[in-house]
Amino acid sequence: MTAELTGVVAVAVLVGWGCTEVGVPASWIFGFLIVVGGYSLLRDRTISPPSRLMQPAQVLIAMLCTTPLMELDGETVRSYLLPTTCSVLVMLVVSAVAGLVLARSGHTDPVSAMLSTLAGGASAMTLMARELHLDLRFVVLTQYLRLALVVLTLPLFVHLLGGSDAVSHGGADTWWEPAVRPVAGAAAVWALTWLFVRLTRRLFSVPAPYLLVPIAVTWGLSAAGVPQDWLAPHGLILTAAYGIIGVQAGGTLTISALRRMSHALPMILTAVTVMVLGTLGAALIIAGVTDISRLDAYLATVPGGIYAVLAFAHESGSAPVVTVGQVLRTLVMIVVGAYLPTLVRMLTGRRQMRDADDC
Repeated sequence: MTAELTGVVAVAVLVGWGCTEVGVPASWIFGFLIVVGGYSLLRDRTISPPSRLMQPAQVLIAMLCTTPLMELDGETVRSYLLPTTCSVLVMLVVSAVAGLVLARSGHTDPVSAMLSTLAGGASAMTLMARELHLDLRFVVLTQYLRLALVVLTLPLFVHLLGGSDAVSHGGADTWWEPAVRPVAGAAAVWALTWLFVRLTRRLFSVPAPYLLVPIAVTWGLSAAGVPQDWLAPHGLILTAAYGIIGVQAGGTLTISALRRMSHALPMILTAVTVMVLGTLGAALIIAGVTDISRLDAYLATVPGGIYAVLAFAHESGSAPVVTVGQVLRTLVMIVVGAYLPTLVRMLTGRRQMRDADDC
């Protein structure tokens, strides 16, 4: 089996290299997603990177997207407030509509249906479903199906909304560069992130710690005078991180999981489609009333796959509004998910009271 997986990785590297040559944004994520996703379906086997690889990869993507945030001034931040707030509100509404569609289908309970459509990180929502004793299988399938479809459609939307400018900025001659400084910088940020999470986990819980903490650490190190070329990962280390994120996005769905939930699959696909089309419509409106480009508006609003989205944003040369919008969306969705059972009980309780009064 090890030899088989080694062959899969080799094929993924070739596909990623080919995508880089033709200018596909975030080509290494896309290459690994396609190859590992196909293998996972054919072999009916979930492929998930171990946490010791996944967490450093998440830190690298967070570092990568912190660099443009360091250059923001007060006026630019203020200009981001309206579109970012609108994108988060739209995502909440779209998630709620998709959740109601699933809840009314009768395939699961209302809380599980709503949680399965919250775009606050598939792993975070899965963990929350386990802690709240919800329909874990339904939440896992819906969340990772959303993640896979969103990431798979990203190259298409990047091309359609960005036109000829939506090409990889990495270049075919730099993806393999074994640069020392970004490796040392990434190791320092990873060590500080790990230490912070380790020391504070018993005192309080940081949502999405391997996204938010490295952003704060990278920002702090930059403010302390650490050169940017130490804090902006590139070359071979970033290529490896992209590949790991691609494996995580592509290796989650299996034939068995789809077969077990076949009765609910049409409704789940409908709900995910509603989410994607809803955010696309919102992005076009935001781009029409602000100075933000259509591509940046979509990437800031897209429902899920935050690490892949941020990687695509970097490769496409997007503005910092994408990072601001995606981080805020993740935080809001995690908070809403934590209080979702209480909110659903309040709403269903009021409905039952109205029904009783009508009787």
